Amino acid sequence: MSVPIVLDKSTFQGLNYRDIIELHRYYRVNITPLLVSEILGDLSKEEKAGRKTPKEEVINLSKKLFPYNSYVNMPCKSIIEYSFLGKFTDSENRPFLIANESIKTGKKNGLTFKETEEEKSIKRWKVGNFKSIDEITSTLWRNESNDENVINDFKNKFEHLDNIKVKNTKATNPKKFEELKERFFERINIEMDEEDTLILMLNYFQIEEDKKREILKRYNNGNVYQLEEFAEYAYYCYSIVSMFFIGMNNSLFGDRLTNLLDLEYLFYAPFSSVFSTNDKFLISLFSVIQPKNVRFISLKSLKGDLVKFQELNTSENWSEIPPDKETETFQIWDSLFNLELSAKLKPSEKDKARAKEEFEEILKIAETGEKGEFKGEPNFLVKESFMSKNDPCPCGSGKTLGECHYKGK
Repeated sequence: MSVPIVLDKSTFQGLNYRDIIELHRYYRVNITPLLVSEILGDLSKEEKAGRKTPKEEVINLSKKLFPYNSYVNMPCKSIIEYSFLGKFTDSENRPFLIANESIKTGKKNGLTFKETEEEKSIKRWKVGNFKSIDEITSTLWRNESNDENVINDFKNKFEHLDNIKVKNTKATNPKKFEELKERFFERINIEMDEEDTLILMLNYFQIEEDKKREILKRYNNGNVYQLEEFAEYAYYCYSIVSMFFIGMNNSLFGDRLTNLLDLEYLFYAPFSSVFSTNDKFLISLFSVIQPKNVRFISLKSLKGDLVKFQELNTSENWSEIPPDKETETFQIWDSLFNLELSAKLKPSEKDKARAKEEFEEILKIAETGEKGEFKGEPNFLVKESFMSKNDPCPCGSGKTLGECHYKGK
């Protein structure tokens, strides 16, 4: 068992290698494409005397991206488009991945996943292997993150929200945000024509014209839709960018370009059960948006938990559940898994043998099963990952693979 978590770069940088070992014991890390881009963006930073070179920084950060108990999420832009098209409804707080093959058999149906391009890149960066395209991409990322015109262009897309202002100027900031959020939803759900709002959303997310026509045709197919019902995830993402604009327009957020880039981390929050950042801006926006069934944990609290676990766990003997009941991580686990009940339902040796047999059957089906489409939930998922001897062993010991289960091979 483990809990899906999304970390932004501020939390990721605040955790050291030992912290990350403990993190992977109790959390399933959803690596966002944005985090990968931000790490690569450091490659084009200026070198400073007495500090590690940009390449060394990227290598060190990449080494903290472990290939086990982690996934690289599908880019949010693709999921937004699927949401508009009705091909994506709810992530159920799980990572959303790009499937390589769909397997359909008489007994079981499943999906297989290969390494993503991001995972292949991370693997190269860990050993200091950077290609020309990495340097070009990094430079483009850094240039974009310094382009002041981007914020002005962003503001011009929200003229329909320009007059949403705080009435109670003496209220606390959280109450101001609640008032503004209420006014925002009134504006787009009641005051504005819903199809007009939909077109604004399609334009903001730069949906291609042919897809735009397909989406509008779906919207006008005779059914009566609320926009949130029609494209829930896209609606959620549009609410984030809208509340950022409204917050700026009421001097509650600064208009730094980095804020506009960082808010994309919240686009990935629904693909987890826990979200963590040390960025005050993202903390405020998270509190306003409140992603469904997603808990927030601060860097301070998360790191504190992981440090406590380091004192209690060893590479030979570590707890399968968070070992300190006073930690927030334990409380999160308990709320999701009902640990008292789970302890009573521990599998017998017979159950374990049956599970192992089923596991081997699934691996065989994934390799030899026929391709085919199916409806409904898959019976299994198989993800292919490649590890070096220097990566942490997936058993969770904290040792490298070469020191642990691949020792002497």
